[in-house]
Amino acid sequence: MNKLTSIFRRLRLGEKFKHQYSCHPNFDIKRGAERCTIVWKGRAIAEVALAHTLSHQYKGACFTVATGPSLAEIDLKQLAAFDTISLNCAIKKFNDAGLTPTHCIVVDRRVFENQWACIRDSILSGANCFFSYVGLSRICEREPELLQHGNIYLIESISRKFGVPRVSKSDLLKQAANDAEIFLDEKFPELCRAVGFSANLRKGLFSGKTVATWSTQLAPALGYQQNFIIGMDLGGTGKKHFYADGNHAPPDFMRDYEPYIRVCFEQAKRASLAMGFEVYNLSKDSTLPHEIIPKISMEQALTLATVHNQNNY
Repeated sequence: MNKLTSIFRRLRLGEKFKHQYSCHPNFDIKRGAERCTIVWKGRAIAEVALAHTLSHQYKGACFTVATGPSLAEIDLKQLAAFDTISLNCAIKKFNDAGLTPTHCIVVDRRVFENQWACIRDSILSGANCFFSYVGLSRICEREPELLQHGNIYLIESISRKFGVPRVSKSDLLKQAANDAEIFLDEKFPELCRAVGFSANLRKGLFSGKTVATWSTQLAPALGYQQNFIIGMDLGGTGKKHFYADGNHAPPDFMRDYEPYIRVCFEQAKRASLAMGFEVYNLSKDSTLPHEIIPKISMEQALTLATVHNQNNY
């Protein structure tokens, strides 16, 4: 897309649809109540379900696998008996272990642009793949036939939905004021469109500057009562991802930790106490302190998850 075309498109979309600037101009979504039609170059090419259609379809414990450097020390085969959520390029770890995740989440545009094998492998694994609309746009650009596999779900931010004008901060604060499924921090009302916790996939989730915040909201929305997060170092080790790959620059967690990431997890803690689900962090060197999300060992997590599943199945 040349510069002039890009400028014209931005003017046409306007400020309320600026969240769609990153999508290809030939990409469109026609929304339905449960599914949406993906349109590419003026032609409907696929049907994709909305994330909320899987709400409360699961139960018990799940393990979320992030891509922090501490993941390199983990034997993923220990999770063979449990449901799992793969974040971004954690699918590489699953492939190495000969395992298939139950769910995959990729909302980072850079993964779609620089780590295409992770996108293809996630879809071909058969896992439920929760992708952003920008990600769906990139799939249309590179390999649209992947959209035919039937395991892709559109997951969206509470304030940025395709084809829907971006909600104002004041309107979102009003909507959330008496909503038991939305948790916001009163000290940061100006960040309400990105920082918070949502327990309802239909309403959308809070982005919070890291895919781990998406998974923390997704797990209880799907119905899981326990969520054990592996490899969520958030810069605490001073290293990059568990894999060495110069094609994918790591996010600057130290820049984003305050207040975005920290406050999102504080709201997750509030939500867990109010709604009765549990979240644990298995990264002992994670920047996120134990007081917000309890840190436990893999051995403790496996014991808790095993007992929980035995008591609930």
